[in-house]
Amino acid sequence: MAGIRRYEEARRFLREPQEAARELAIRMEQLRRWQETAERTTKCLGGARVQEQGSSRVEACACELAELEAAIERTRQRAHALRERQEDVLGRLNDARLTEVLRLYYQCSFTWAEAAEHMGYSERQIQRLHMAALAQVERILEEDGERLSEPRVLPRAV
Repeated sequence: MAGIRRYEEARRFLREPQEAARELAIRMEQLRRWQETAERTTKCLGGARVQEQGSSRVEACACELAELEAAIERTRQRAHALRERQEDVLGRLNDARLTEVLRLYYQCSFTWAEAAEHMGYSERQIQRLHMAALAQVERILEEDGERLSEPRVLPRAV
């Protein structure tokens, strides 16, 4: 059981860019739905009538669209910064095999079996390399004085 909790900081660090990408996908889907709602509302009410009445439905859609677009931009910037930081840390590992294991598992979503086949190792060897890589990542994060925030909760899909 201790092995599961071990190197949790490193695991969270390595998963953050993928979580940011999922968050971005959710927000993009929300934006698409709000754009469809805005389009239907505008067609339903008619352009001239919307301008006369200052329709609250249209205003609500416009506000929601603006908020989502801003959130998407913030998420894109965060995802980019996380990927750059992750690449910096991976580049500092002292063994190319460790870097490859982490890339295959965290960036390419390979299973242990797929990573083992790709690298020509057994699954057990891959898992050992993974643990060694996590130890180095955690050491690098500690050297840099970096502590990650608590796990983020992804936005709900509407």
